[in-house]
Amino acid sequence: MGFRKLFAKELRSVLPLAVVFAVAIVLLHFFVLYKSPVWDDDFIMVMSLFLPFLLTAVLAVGAGYYQLHIEWKTNSIYLLLALPIRGWKVMTAKLAAVLTMFVCSVLWIAISFALILLRSKWDEVSAAEDMTELVPAMLNLALHTFWMYALAVLFLLAVVQFAFLCGQLVARFKGVVVLAAFLGALWLVLRVTPLLSQLLGWMPDIFYGGASDADAEFLHAGPFVVLFLISIGFIWLSGYIFEKEVEV
Repeated sequence: MGFRKLFAKELRSVLPLAVVFAVAIVLLHFFVLYKSPVWDDDFIMVMSLFLPFLLTAVLAVGAGYYQLHIEWKTNSIYLLLALPIRGWKVMTAKLAAVLTMFVCSVLWIAISFALILLRSKWDEVSAAEDMTELVPAMLNLALHTFWMYALAVLFLLAVVQFAFLCGQLVARFKGVVVLAAFLGALWLVLRVTPLLSQLLGWMPDIFYGGASDADAEFLHAGPFVVLFLISIGFIWLSGYIFEKEVEV
């Protein structure tokens, strides 16, 4: 079984969850549209965008953990361990499938919001705002927020995989080891990221939101690069543990 087939297998395993979530999002947006005359605009934004986006990340991280948990529970992990494929490729295929579900879910939320809710308010918004300034600023904000959020989910998925596999290295107190590995990894990243970011001080800043320099924030790119590299490191380490150390 090659990487593509393994990725397709993992993608099929998370597809039912993605479909159910997509249907729930559409129903939620229609419910918010029904309640919009009596709800505050800020509450509408929370219910229609921020809450679904938060749930998307929670579902992605939960699915990443559940993938490994169910394979160990059903002993189907024997098949993966017997495959002539590197451990990091197995872990990457699982992570890529969940991350694909996450990205598609985020895009689905945005499309559903635009078609169901934003379209009904478009005339009101366009009359109150200068669209020549608002649209570029919102696109900048949305695109940068999207990849930052995806990077955070990638990191959490990598850490969850690592923590779960650490738990499989012991015969007893697996849950305690998983929790300790997860918290230890987070602590290490919080300690190391600022130090490594200083080495990348030469990298350009990220223009984040706003129609002009006065309205925008300039974010140092170093921490994001470090977080990405650390995520790759955890994926490789998880693959090594999976391939060399884990006994099922």
